[in-house]
Amino acid sequence: MVCGAELEAGSLLERTWMGQQVVAFRTWSGSVAVVSAYCPHLGANLARGGTVVEESLRCPFHSLRWGVDGRCIGSEYPGNPPYAETLPTFPTIERFGFVFAWHHPDGGEPSFDVPDLDLDGWTDLIVTTIPIDTHVETVHENGADAVHFGIVHGFPLSGTAYESRGSSFHSEFHFATPNFLREGPAEMITFFDTDTHGLGYAHSLNTADSVGLQYRVLLLTTPTRSGSLDFTLASTVRRPPSGDRIAGVPVAEVAEFMHRGALGGVHQDVPIWEGMLHVDHPRLVKGDGPIPRFRHWAQQFRP
Repeated sequence: MVCGAELEAGSLLERTWMGQQVVAFRTWSGSVAVVSAYCPHLGANLARGGTVVEESLRCPFHSLRWGVDGRCIGSEYPGNPPYAETLPTFPTIERFGFVFAWHHPDGGEPSFDVPDLDLDGWTDLIVTTIPIDTHVETVHENGADAVHFGIVHGFPLSGTAYESRGSSFHSEFHFATPNFLREGPAEMITFFDTDTHGLGYAHSLNTADSVGLQYRVLLLTTPTRSGSLDFTLASTVRRPPSGDRIAGVPVAEVAEFMHRGALGGVHQDVPIWEGMLHVDHPRLVKGDGPIPRFRHWAQQFRP
């Protein structure tokens, strides 16, 4: 939904999400909520002139204050009369510096959680968000499309394995690239170990043992309108046990390079994604093996 650093205590942000306007806000004590942008009273947009007052969001039109649970907890009307209407809310969690909200077409409760990450000993996350006109399933299916890595990105995969694990989909593979660092072999083999959680978040832990490099790539998708989403890529590099260099290169430079590289791969995919027609029942080619497995797993998140 939003990067936690953008949402300081007492602040709010309007977002377009799942075809509707919502507000993410953080109370004075630090609690985070995601709610409908429209006051149930007379429909004022709570993000446009609204303010966070203690543990509530105050409507700019008639001062009704809404708690994180969607109940009206007061107003500046004479006598502060009770108001029984509720503001639609969305279950919200905060993990590793990002705010996640749960959407169910029928208002159902979350059916899975997003596991937290221990980022102690890692560089600060570098974060980039880009808008993309594509189907949200297309982005996450990309990781299960083994054939395209060689054709689009120039590195064929080896040692591939895929497994559905309830609400998450696991994929792993190896690929070879020239060594861009100053020390080590001319070619480095990287092992990708990826878990996709629902259709909003994937975490990839990537290891190149020959040069002592380990990095994470987080892929976060926020559907905005039908056929469009905000794609957030965040990356971080594990700091070496001693010193500040990885294979002769300062850690900060490695972190920047890995982020640029991951983002460059996304930009290679974007023209294809944006020109695609999402086909619900494609006629596949021998060798497309992981794709139908991913699609079968993804069905659980469709209305």
